[in-house]
Amino acid sequence: MSSEESKASSSVYVADKKHGWLPANVVSYDEGGKAKVRVHFPDEDRTEEATVKLSDYPSNALPLQNVDEGGNFIVMEDMVDLPSLHEAAILYNLKARHEKMKPYTRCGDIVIACNPFQWIDGIYSNEKRAEYVQTLIFNEEGGGSDRKSEVEPHVYETSSLAYRGLAVDGHHQSILVSGESGAGKTETVKIVMSHLASILGSEGSNPTPSSSSAVIKRVLDSNPLLEAFGNAKTVRNDNSSRFGKYIQLQFDVEDATAASFSGRAVPRCVLAGSNCETYLLEKSRVVGHEDPERTYHIFYQLIAAPDDFKTQLWDGLVGTKNSSFRYVGDCEPLKVDGLTDAEQFQKTVNALAIVNIKDEKLNTLMRAICTVLQLGNLTIAKDPSDDDKCCITSQDELEKLAGLMGMDAEEVTKALTTRTVTAGKESYTVPMKVDESRDSIDAFAKEIYERVFDWLVRAINGATSAEHNYEDAADVAEFGLVGLLDIFGFESFKINRFEQLCINYANEKLQQKYTMDIFRSVQEEYEFEGIALGDVAFSDNSEVLKLIEGRMGLIAILNEECVRPKGNDASFVSKLKSVNSELSVLVSERLHRPTEFGIDHYAGPVKYNADMFVQKNQDSLPKDLLDCACKSSNDLIRTELKAKAEASTAAPKKAPRGRAKKSSLTVGTKFRTQLVSLMAHISKTRTRYIRCIKPNPEKVPIKMNLLSSAEQLRCAGVVSAVTISRVAFPNRLTHETAVQRFRCLASAEARHELDELNDKPKEQIDVLLGELLNDFKAKGEEDKKAYESGKTRVYFRTGALEYLESERMKALSELASNINKMMRGFIARSGFIRMRKKAIAAQAMARRAIARRQFKAAQRASIAVANWRRKVLAKRKLKNLKEKKAASLLQTRWRIIRDVAMLARKRRAAKTIQKIVRGNQQRPKYEAMKKEAREEAKVNGQVAALQKRLADAEMKWIKADKARIEAEKRAEGMVVKEDDEEKEEGEEKEEGDGKMVMTEQQHAMMQESGQ
Repeated sequence: MSSEESKASSSVYVADKKHGWLPANVVSYDEGGKAKVRVHFPDEDRTEEATVKLSDYPSNALPLQNVDEGGNFIVMEDMVDLPSLHEAAILYNLKARHEKMKPYTRCGDIVIACNPFQWIDGIYSNEKRAEYVQTLIFNEEGGGSDRKSEVEPHVYETSSLAYRGLAVDGHHQSILVSGESGAGKTETVKIVMSHLASILGSEGSNPTPSSSSAVIKRVLDSNPLLEAFGNAKTVRNDNSSRFGKYIQLQFDVEDATAASFSGRAVPRCVLAGSNCETYLLEKSRVVGHEDPERTYHIFYQLIAAPDDFKTQLWDGLVGTKNSSFRYVGDCEPLKVDGLTDAEQFQKTVNALAIVNIKDEKLNTLMRAICTVLQLGNLTIAKDPSDDDKCCITSQDELEKLAGLMGMDAEEVTKALTTRTVTAGKESYTVPMKVDESRDSIDAFAKEIYERVFDWLVRAINGATSAEHNYEDAADVAEFGLVGLLDIFGFESFKINRFEQLCINYANEKLQQKYTMDIFRSVQEEYEFEGIALGDVAFSDNSEVLKLIEGRMGLIAILNEECVRPKGNDASFVSKLKSVNSELSVLVSERLHRPTEFGIDHYAGPVKYNADMFVQKNQDSLPKDLLDCACKSSNDLIRTELKAKAEASTAAPKKAPRGRAKKSSLTVGTKFRTQLVSLMAHISKTRTRYIRCIKPNPEKVPIKMNLLSSAEQLRCAGVVSAVTISRVAFPNRLTHETAVQRFRCLASAEARHELDELNDKPKEQIDVLLGELLNDFKAKGEEDKKAYESGKTRVYFRTGALEYLESERMKALSELASNINKMMRGFIARSGFIRMRKKAIAAQAMARRAIARRQFKAAQRASIAVANWRRKVLAKRKLKNLKEKKAASLLQTRWRIIRDVAMLARKRRAAKTIQKIVRGNQQRPKYEAMKKEAREEAKVNGQVAALQKRLADAEMKWIKADKARIEAEKRAEGMVVKEDDEEKEEGEEKEEGDGKMVMTEQQHAMMQESGQ
């Protein structure tokens, strides 16, 4: 059999635009670098043949499936143990575990969490928590690398190892949680925080100190505040975090020596407090959002608050509803965690009280929120006397706003409709147009809310930080830290703005750290196995970071445009492309608009639209509005905005024309500074990773959308981690598996030697693969050995495992040919025996026919003789018969009459009996036929109903997709909001019982049976 035929049953994956990857079997290869495959569609239960180009795949080879000897799919808890590890293998391993309701899977040190979209009993029970704590923290038997194999993958594994790393190793820890909106990042962080807080006391010798219980409760219960003020409903998630946060849990770590004297193998770590930093709050959501999304939860909670609270807070809030405020708008009621907005408000108030925001401080905070709401109700129109001026037409709303701020209405009007322009030493008051005034009001509202949010974060930190709340803080030289980073995942939409650039910039920084950590773990693995890693080349994202944050990078050029008098978005893009033209990661196409450019990120290329980049980067607030806020009677607004005004004036005076001062205040620069600080913190810690995956956009259980999941794996960096871990040796097998799988290829001498080395798997590998791969040379690595044997695994270079699989299939195909020959011989012999038996039977039948004919001839002759003799005797009796004829005739006639009558009665009786018997026999069959007809009609009705439901679901999906596209367009001001109404059509089913009529054939059969 040829080599092409030997690969005919190879199980592989092929790329697909709709599904990402699909399983397939190779039918044949041709010399043109193509392969004919039989593709399997798992969800559709069908197959079809296709031709693929091998050049589209790495190393010109299709990625292999992980199957066992019987062709069954191999599913692993730790995907590092998969023989072939690549994107498709990861995807289908996750799919198999997700369908079994196992949301967590391990990939080395990374835990991948698939959102199950349903509650799974027992997965977060106290028993489950204790199991991971005892196994991974307090169990001193076995090494650290073996502990994870004793438990199933779980986020408790990450938190337990972080705790042990802090307590035993004395290293600060960080847990980085990432994923797209709706993947479960925030819930995962809460689960990890709760587990870390509950670890103390899980071992009997470590009772929880009562002094720390209050701090732990405050740390955990303050979390709803960030959700109320920073979370909102989006298309993807009903409780989506619209900001990034880095929570540092502070632990009082016991000295190892003191712990050993106390008889504790693991030092005690007491949760003493926490500190939180936030990043990139989505301010634009304050002043506008698309349907069916909502703005931040706190606005709806405040509107749903009890009337007595509204009355003492602000009389303008009494009797209002969501539609009373333009920034909020009318929307459907929403339950978050099963609670209504009114119930969530009480929960928020209770959480605020925990961080000492109550009474007057609570009223000040809520009045600031009311100020933001009221700003949205102001209506601006052209001044009737001058089209270049504007005026506020909603005087009632203006009076309410002025009352809230504790200011005169004219002062508020002046600040919102005019601006002060400074030229040299002189200042001028210039009226604003309608659009300028509206933008100024929105900017004022966004600034107030951002300052309120930052103030709230500082208040939470003040109430939870260990330095101010832990009673033994003075005795602690340095608190142990476990950082929890809940950061927005990589984003790539149809239209990508300044926000997406900042988000992707943050992910690039984290990916750089992630790549180095993965490379370090690969080094440790190879060192443990005793294999020299050598020079490994892998792609990193340093060029992308240079493009964004370099000396002449994107942020620097954007800052330059912000301080330039006539700086604009098109000029920024032009300078960016000309200055960084030598960087390959900067995508510049001829069809790009003047404000469009692309960046080839680690997760794929993204095209950005630079409209509003300069304005969003400046994020400046007019001096008139700052002065207005400083006059407000609301302490929160006055203090926070005054601090901003002072920060804007306190800048270096040596910078030419104030450029350094202005550039230091830009959003891009501030965000870069935050990221540098964040990475500095993380770099001092032992970092662990949790990658959250949203398995399907519909948020339904068990189902997994392969294409979107594959994209999320790329964005999460899981695929790049696999690439790094397998760059030198793409495939690996345990010693036992390799010997068992490829033993059939060994020669007789090698098999004998393998039997002698039965208890020495490493030596068996050297004997077996030394013979099989002696002549194999990896492409581009001809001078290197085709495999390396470690302590527990054997590592194959590129193409080596595929070569062995091909040879194995060739050997198996030869054995299959021998089996085929034996089977064909058996079938031929069996056919011959059957034919011989039939010939003997035919001969016997012929001999029987001849003997029968002879017997019949003799029989006819004897009958003729007997007839002649009987005729003679009959003649003798004839005379006597004639004499008795008269009497006999009379008797005969009488008996005929009697017998005819008797026969008629018996025939009638027999017919009656036959009718009864046939009726009893046919009646159950008739009833069964009627029942079958009714069931068939019922099934047909169900099929029709399912087909209609499917059509309705497809129409809803199309409408939802159309609504999403139109929503994105409306966000740009390109499409006027349209309300789509959905109509549901009901369909009535009519069921009738048909009567089954006996066919003419059945009637004829019954008559024949009766006769």
